[in-house]
Amino acid sequence: MESELGKLQKPVHILRRSLKHLRDDPRVEEIHNLRICAHRVEVLAAALMPGDKKSTRRLLKAIRPVRKAAGEVRDMDVLAGDALKLAGDHSIKCLLEHLSSTRVESARKLLDTVVEQRNDARRCLKKLSRRIEKRFHKNEQREGNGPAGKGQSTEASATLIDELDRWPALNAENLHAFRIKVKELRYLLQLAGDTNPKFVDALGKVKEQIGDWHDWDQLARIAARVLDPQDDHAALEKIDRIGAKKFDRALASAQEMKSKYLS
Repeated sequence: MESELGKLQKPVHILRRSLKHLRDDPRVEEIHNLRICAHRVEVLAAALMPGDKKSTRRLLKAIRPVRKAAGEVRDMDVLAGDALKLAGDHSIKCLLEHLSSTRVESARKLLDTVVEQRNDARRCLKKLSRRIEKRFHKNEQREGNGPAGKGQSTEASATLIDELDRWPALNAENLHAFRIKVKELRYLLQLAGDTNPKFVDALGKVKEQIGDWHDWDQLARIAARVLDPQDDHAALEKIDRIGAKKFDRALASAQEMKSKYLS
């Protein structure tokens, strides 16, 4: 069974390895691990090093460009998968070719970014790992066996819960930003380890459904640029119709979660 310290350090170690060994043509799972671990490290650093703003800023400056570049590659992978669900439409071939070429270009930019940020990012991650270990053992001595930075992560969770509770009426313009905060809150609650598991599951459901809608919304925007509005009208309409259903489902899920767990 993975130790509490191991759970905290896992995304840090995976990210350090990914930065060192990323291949020229990264696979889907490599991009996923790189991106999700970079995001988790950002949340972890903010929660565990609130008093060391200089180190936190340096770490974020090194890994944030990598996370964003990996996100662009990931988007093409996911959107291509969604487009394949429309394989019955002949016009989708043009869209898939565009997504494939964009993926190649995005992967090249990611590799350039990793090369540029690798050394500084890996140094900062090593420092973060040592800080996590030091704080973990310090908390063990003081509290028995509490997770490192539990107080900080709990405080950060409370701040996020309040922010989500006060969120303006949800719509297509702010739903994706709401999802980003939901992801951060869910990870912090998982770090704390003593929260309501049903709440964590509800946050996960909201995260997935909003993400699903956002992917189809992005696909619709790209398709509108790539496809012909007359010749490919049926495909464009189908994408919009699916996106609208995904939006309704995501909005309902977010509102239900807010009503049940935040209000």
